Amino acid sequence: MTERLYYADPYRTHFRARLVEAQPTGDRLAVVLDRSAFYPTGGGQPHDIGTLAGYPVLEVVERADSAIVHMLPAGSVLPEGELEGVIDWPRRFDHMQQHTGQHILSQALVQLFQADTVGFHLSQSYSTIDLNRNDLGEEEIARGEALANQIVFEDRPVSWRWVNAEEARQLPLRKPPAVHDHIRIVHIEGFDWSACGGTHVARTGAVGIIKVTHVERRGAETRLTFLCGGRALQHYTALHTLTSRMARQLTVAVEELPEVVQRLQDEARRERKAREQLQGALIEHEAAALMSQALQIGTVRVIAQRLTGRAPQEVRQLASRITAHPGSVVLFGLAPGSEVEPAGRSKGQLFFARAENVTGDMRALLQEVCREVGGSGGGSSTMAQGGCDATRLTEALERAQTLLRQWLAS
Repeated sequence: MTERLYYADPYRTHFRARLVEAQPTGDRLAVVLDRSAFYPTGGGQPHDIGTLAGYPVLEVVERADSAIVHMLPAGSVLPEGELEGVIDWPRRFDHMQQHTGQHILSQALVQLFQADTVGFHLSQSYSTIDLNRNDLGEEEIARGEALANQIVFEDRPVSWRWVNAEEARQLPLRKPPAVHDHIRIVHIEGFDWSACGGTHVARTGAVGIIKVTHVERRGAETRLTFLCGGRALQHYTALHTLTSRMARQLTVAVEELPEVVQRLQDEARRERKAREQLQGALIEHEAAALMSQALQIGTVRVIAQRLTGRAPQEVRQLASRITAHPGSVVLFGLAPGSEVEPAGRSKGQLFFARAENVTGDMRALLQEVCREVGGSGGGSSTMAQGGCDATRLTEALERAQTLLRQWLAS
């Protein structure tokens, strides 16, 4: 078993220890020491990093026999005698802030709303807790956040001690411990008692501000994403930079942004609606012009047209407008304009559609044409869409008209 120096002093960043074993493991060297200040991944908290004998510590894990294993790069040559370990302090302190902040926020939500934390995850950029309730609204979460920050501002002492199972039963623990003896209790004075093996700050003031940034309902639970201390400051700085830049671009004060953005959204909606109405009128006009040039095959009017550089959605709208008139069939070929595939072959598209009162299967017609000119497609019996080499679009349209004549004649 490795002596864990971070239990007694989480602020310790340098230590010396004797080598117990070193075994190559894949592309790493697994090193066990007689004592270590490196925290291994566990309890929702990631491992420490730093250096050991000058080599980077890539990962730290706890083995089944309670030994702490330090993963170094393969090929690391360790000197004889004691090895010096150095903890990456910014990462360690960040984890201490987030973990103590989690204890505070979780207890605040228990005290106010009996919302128990059933999951905790500390990632590189954010932390989350999962609550066993899904009915907390914005106001309740804001109250929990406010109480948590009140505990931070009061700068209460944070201490830790070891107890046995009987002693643990006498404490108002937030949740039952995962172990049954030799239990480490982290105590935030007069506020929270939790069984925990993680690293924590010495006073709540060191946590810095606690800010909930996202709320997600997950079935019967609620997940809160939060930031503490340095992470909360970075988040605020990023938001401040973003909103200040937006305010400068719009030549308004930051406080006026919501009103200005709402006004711009309203204007955009009005302009979009007007554009859609204008586009609809243009398509209606184009549809009437194309129908006036339709090829009459029996009682069916066939509009066969090669188009260039149009949006596919616009072509579908045009086809729908035409086939809304009884007795009409549309055979459109769409060339891509300036768009060319990397291989040098431009891609063309085919749109076949018919009115409801016209017999025939447009999907079958499209698939037969694609089989002959090379291509593929699908759709329904009334409207189908596919693609082929743009150089064969004219051929495809001519073949479609020939097949359509045969179908209508039969």
